[in-house]
Amino acid sequence: MKVNDHIAHWNHASIKVLDIRFGTLESGEEMPEYRLPASAFIYIQQGCAQVQLDDKLQFMSRNYILHGGRGARLHITAEERFEYYLVLYKAVMMLPSSMKQLGQQGEMENPFLYQYSFVPLYPLPLIEKLRHMYEEWMKMNPLDAFHARTLFQQFVHELLSQMQLQGIRPVHPDLMAQVLRYMNDHYMEPLTLEAMAELFDCSVSYLTKLFKKRMNESPIRYLTHIRMKRAAAYLTMTDISLQHIAELAGYPDAHTLSRTFKKSYGMTPTQFRTAYQGKEAVSKLPKPRMKSALVAADFRCYSVNDYENDYQLGKRRGLSVNRVHKSTSMAAATLLLCLTLLISACSTPSNSVNNQSGGNGSATTGTTQGTNAETPKPTEAVAATKTYTDGKGKVTIPADPKRIIDLTGSAIGNLLALDIKPIAATRESLQSPFHAGKLDDIVDIGEEPSAEAILDLNPDLIIAFDYIDEADYEKLARIAPVVRLKYGAGTPAELLVEFGKITGREELAQQWVEEWNAKIAELKPKIEAVVGDKTVSILQPYAKGIYAWGNKGGRGGEIIHGDLELKAPKIIQDKLIDGSNFGADFTLELLPEYAGDYIFTSNWGWDDGDANVVYESKLWKSLPAVKDNRVFWIHEKGSYYNDPISLEGQLDFIVKSFLGE
Repeated sequence: MKVNDHIAHWNHASIKVLDIRFGTLESGEEMPEYRLPASAFIYIQQGCAQVQLDDKLQFMSRNYILHGGRGARLHITAEERFEYYLVLYKAVMMLPSSMKQLGQQGEMENPFLYQYSFVPLYPLPLIEKLRHMYEEWMKMNPLDAFHARTLFQQFVHELLSQMQLQGIRPVHPDLMAQVLRYMNDHYMEPLTLEAMAELFDCSVSYLTKLFKKRMNESPIRYLTHIRMKRAAAYLTMTDISLQHIAELAGYPDAHTLSRTFKKSYGMTPTQFRTAYQGKEAVSKLPKPRMKSALVAADFRCYSVNDYENDYQLGKRRGLSVNRVHKSTSMAAATLLLCLTLLISACSTPSNSVNNQSGGNGSATTGTTQGTNAETPKPTEAVAATKTYTDGKGKVTIPADPKRIIDLTGSAIGNLLALDIKPIAATRESLQSPFHAGKLDDIVDIGEEPSAEAILDLNPDLIIAFDYIDEADYEKLARIAPVVRLKYGAGTPAELLVEFGKITGREELAQQWVEEWNAKIAELKPKIEAVVGDKTVSILQPYAKGIYAWGNKGGRGGEIIHGDLELKAPKIIQDKLIDGSNFGADFTLELLPEYAGDYIFTSNWGWDDGDANVVYESKLWKSLPAVKDNRVFWIHEKGSYYNDPISLEGQLDFIVKSFLGE
């Protein structure tokens, strides 16, 4: 960027000083890597050091000044005693209408993200303003802080004038390199596209476009690629449990990891470990299949006018979209206009009347009154809409959706409980035995439904969880409104209420909640009288150990440790019920510590493990719960769900287990 353009941006920016700091490092001391939380100036007052901003390493000494944008990585290693000022600020463009072209040059033309460093010819005016600014800032008085902000404007003015004099050109930062480095460093954390966009001071749409242009993938799909490679490495190079690998790879539990891993590699983690453990180099392992959760058919596509992202079927394995050429669009519009005029010419309207109702968002159009038509004949009403806030933000949806497609994989029972039958659902949604007889005529769109199959069903609403890939969401949103519910948030009752809000049946949802609470209130004293102060645990064998579950994630935990508030072993209480995790894995040797006086168990079977490794062991058979016949066998498929209908079935089983009713 030319320095004059840089100055023009500063001239039309609203500036807020966030912090002014003075720091020192002794010889040999280093400042740990620091990711700038905002745009920043670093001014070296004394000493010298190796200063690294992102991947650029420089040797800087007295009077050097450095500028970096939000999200850039800063690392300093002092060669001798090192003194520096750090000024953090935020800037927002406030362009007049006559200069809007300046703001249309793209997000990365934002000068406050640019990087540059130099030694000013006249450092004294700059250091004097910095010192005065720091002194005023540290007085902690609002008026003095205001004075510090005015001094910052003077500091920037002096800096820009010296940049202009010396011909300094700010350098465009490599945003993609910054984001990729961040993803590789933080893949084990719960990253979201919104959080990364905010961190690097750009919009979600810009970050998505940049990824598709440079990486041929969406950011979230690339993050999945990183996580899958890490999980594969752990599987082949270590013997740690799947739950531990899931946590190291950024997934909440082993089930979520296993589901994603199987989609990526075509086999379960256990099968992968058996086939590839001990391989010499991770580079020799099979590469994950980065296919979408929506797999496009090879021979179909549809067109969207003026859509920015043209998905190439062979490259992205996604939904193929053809851009409609403007001349084609004009020809189609002309043809449509001619047909409309022809039809109009064949009719004999006299007084056309349009009546529009603003009360419920629908519109009714009246026909003309002729000799044989004394009352207007309404045409089809425009469907009413409403705004719903999902896990990602606000979305406009039908007020009374009729053709819902469920992509949640496990929450379909919330719709069934509200007497709503979706037109289609994923195969995983249709596995609960408690839903038997309620799934007739629901189309099974498979484990990985194609966008074309969804399009052919003509839905008016699509419901999914918020872990859906961003690229998949974009495809779905062009078919119908998409609600992305926050996965794992709230209780099953709260999730049902959200389904009620979405479908316009909130009263029915609330009615179920009240009836459920009344049922729990009736049964809880009876069960407490039997169980007393004894502990209850939910245990699941898997290939190389056992899982314990708390009050989240199904398996009856929401009822046993949630509604009924039955006591758990201390280690489960601390790790899972009071903690944030869904499940915890442990080795067979720790079984007595996790085992309660009552045990609910089943081999859920998703990792192909042999449950008899646990059930036939001497340690299992020696447990008091096993000896006293206090082990209850949960339905391996039905217990996975925690929707209202499945919860009712689980409650019946729990009551019979404790009370024998």
